[in-house]
Formats: sequence, structure tokens, C-alpha cells
Amino acid sequence: MKLKLSFVALAALAMSAAHAGTPLTPAQAAAAAQAGNAIYVSGSSALRFSMAAGFLQACDTSTVAVFGNGSGAVAAGNNVRAYACTLASNIAPTGGATAFTQGTNVVFSKYDQGGSINGVQPLVLNTALSYLNFGACTSTGLVRSGNFDLTQMDYACSQGNLVVPQMGVSDVEAATLQNTKNLPAGTNAVSTSNLTGGVHSVAMGAVAVNLVLYRALQVAQGLAQDDAPAHAPSLPISFLTTVETGNASPLTGTGWNELIPSDGSGSATDSANQSVLFCSRTNGSGTKAMHNAFLLGTPCTGVGATPVGGTGASQTALIEAGNGDFFYQLNSSTGNVVSCLAAANTSTVVTTDTGTSLHQNWAVGMIGAEQSPFNAAGTTDAGWRLVAVSGAYPSRANAQIGAYPMTFENYMYWPKSLSGAPAAFAKWLQSNAVNPAALQAASLVDPGTGQGILSSTAIDITQYTAPASNFVAKVTRNGSSCAPQVIVQ
Repeated sequence: MKLKLSFVALAALAMSAAHAGTPLTPAQAAAAAQAGNAIYVSGSSALRFSMAAGFLQACDTSTVAVFGNGSGAVAAGNNVRAYACTLASNIAPTGGATAFTQGTNVVFSKYDQGGSINGVQPLVLNTALSYLNFGACTSTGLVRSGNFDLTQMDYACSQGNLVVPQMGVSDVEAATLQNTKNLPAGTNAVSTSNLTGGVHSVAMGAVAVNLVLYRALQVAQGLAQDDAPAHAPSLPISFLTTVETGNASPLTGTGWNELIPSDGSGSATDSANQSVLFCSRTNGSGTKAMHNAFLLGTPCTGVGATPVGGTGASQTALIEAGNGDFFYQLNSSTGNVVSCLAAANTSTVVTTDTGTSLHQNWAVGMIGAEQSPFNAAGTTDAGWRLVAVSGAYPSRANAQIGAYPMTFENYMYWPKSLSGAPAAFAKWLQSNAVNPAALQAASLVDPGTGQGILSSTAIDITQYTAPASNFVAKVTRNGSSCAPQVIVQ
């Protein structure tokens, strides 16, 4: 039966939106929430579409309405989303109580702002977050056709619905996320003894560079200048560690001139005259915690190295560090990181604290592999690319078999005191929803999620055949981001 249901779910997600039902209206979403048929999740932005795909498996796709806090139908700019639908099947965890029954109108809301730290702290501190106000929505005018695109918004809504999230997700386990060097300024670690949960899914930390640098690296490494993953240039772990700590410098041969020989021209193509621009996330980001654990041993090896920027707040201006030729920008979202990368494609000249003028045309950023510079149709190019890490490209195939080193388990938490339908939904969302069928369906409209997110090793792979089985993780860190990857299937 589980095998049959997984394929039914896949077919339901992939089918055309143009059939029997009609999308729920904001008024119907508000009524469902008022009736108690609403779920509020917070935390990791990397999992925004994989979680949505999991929920939509239970929906009559023709009734789904997608809401966002942006200004239009496109996904960019939306970091609070909601999905309302009439259920086509019951929602219940394996062997558990039913949360919601078939035919019920249900709203699933996901709060991405603040990243992974909001998958833990608000649950313990009972902090209300500002979810969408369904009484303040306008239609985007979106006309749906073909595969249901969960990344597109039917309605743009304002925020203002203050709710304490019932459950949260984090890119790493709470203990790693709450290490002093991973916490935002002014945020204290909290006791998580009153939370329960477990592994939710698997994701990859990744490294990206702006397109101008990507092509320069390809030339330096003798690679074809195209976008095939097989021709992706590679950055060594040792160099990335130097960047993460803010110590990369062409003055000491540890800047871009470590990887690309200087041509002596002093131009924007001369690696010795190029500042290192690091587009980073702020503390509280699970993506940043992944990179800190892998590259710096923070907090895995005792105290661990301190990432550049420490616990500083988000910055809109560049900050100079190191030897005067290293600049970094702390970004509150992955969207801001990739904007930082794209901006570097337009060459500028920066003046260091010592009065030296340097070109700033090459940038590197730490993001998650669930991001893609292209849309599903391949008609957009955001001006950056993922690179290999010491020869390993962040592909789903490499992550499956442990061939990519920055693969981590995502965790989901909820209060032990949670009861009734929300508690049953939480268990279902943690252990059943983000399955290979949902991820394969999501990949049809969002190539990033399809590439960068895998189901957890707890999924029984024998339930699935290709292509869905290609989304099953075969590696685990056994509950600790500091533990080595182990192949289990």
C-alpha cells in the first residue's frame, strides 16, 4: 500500500492544475485557520519547497492556492509562504493518529525569515512570528498550466498574523546550531529538553562563485567554459577554510592568486590585484553552521576556529578584514548571498584601509546546494554557479553515496507538550512527508530542491523505483554534524 500511495502522490503533484476543483480563496484559508486546521512551521529556508511538496502530496492539487509575502507571482522576495488546499487523503504518520481527514480544508504556513535558528528558539521561548494575514491578500493574476508549480504565488499577502510556531526545522541539530560561534549577537542558547523530534531530511552545504570568476577558474583549470557539472571548477578545502576565517589574501599568496596565476597586468583579470569578496550568511543560519562545522571544526574540535564576522549583525555595506584586501558581507538570507555574488559581475574598484586600490570582480559565497541560478525552464540566469569542493561536485548522486563531503542531516523539532492534530502532523511531516516521490515531483518545477535535498536514510528505499529512488539518501552522521558520514544503504 505504501508503494501505491507514493506513486499516487507523485502523479497528483505532477498533474495539470486545470481539472475538477478550484483553488481556495484567501477567505477560505482564513476560515480553515479559524477552525483550527492550520499548521505553522518555522526555520530553515533551504527546506521551504521540499516541505511544501511533502504537504501537497495530501492535497487535491486543483484546490491548492499558494500565498507569499512578496509582491508578485515569482518566488523571489517571498520568505513567508502558505499553501491552502482541500485534502485528497488523510494526513497521518505511519502507525499514528490522524491529524486531518480527507476533504478538510487545511493551511500549511512556512516562515523562512531568520533561518534555522527560528526552527528552535521560538519553540522554547514561545516567541510569536509574523505569518501571513489572509485578510490582506491580493491576487497576482497567475494563470496556472502544466505541472503544478509550487514556487509560484497565487496571492500576495501582508504579514501580521502573530503565531508561535508549532514546529521548526534546522539544517543541523540544535546543539551545533546553538554553539556560541553559531548564535546571532544578543541570542542566548536555550535548553531543548522540552522539545522532541528527529531527522527530517538530508541537504548539502555548497560553495558558489559569481559567473565572471567561474569562467576565470575554468580557464585556469583547463576546463570547457560551459555549465556542465563535469566542467565545474574546484576550490580546495584549504582555500575555503582560509576564506571562512577571513584570512585569504593575495599579499600572502592565499588569495585568488593561490588558484589563478597572476598575469602581472594589474587589471581586473590579474589575480594579484583582485580583492577576495566573501558573501557570507549571518549567524543563526543553518547553512553557515554546516560550513563552520565542516571547514572550521566549529564546534567539533574543541573550541573550533572563529568564522569571519563572529556574531555580527547583518550588514548592507562591505566590511574589510585581514590584510586589507579581504572584504566580506554578512547576509540575512541566501537570497541576499546570491545577490552579493551577482553584483560582483560588474567590476568595481575598492580602496583598502591602507589606501591600496583593488579590483573587486570575483566573489565566493557559502550557500546550500538546493539553490539554482536557473529556473525550471532554463530561461533565467542569476549570474553565479556552484563549484566543486576539492574535486567533489555537490550533486544529488554524489551526496547519495557519500562522495560529496558537506552532506548533513536536517532536524525537525516540536514541543513535547504539543498534542492533537498539530502533534500528529508534526510526526508526519518529520518522518513521512518529505519522501522521494515528493522530492522527485518538486524537481519538475524547482531544479534546486531536486538537486540539493534528499529524503532521510529512515525511508525504506524498497518502496520506490527510479526516478523517485534517486532521491533517497544513503548516508548519515548518526545525530551529530561533527560525526563522519556513514553509508547505511
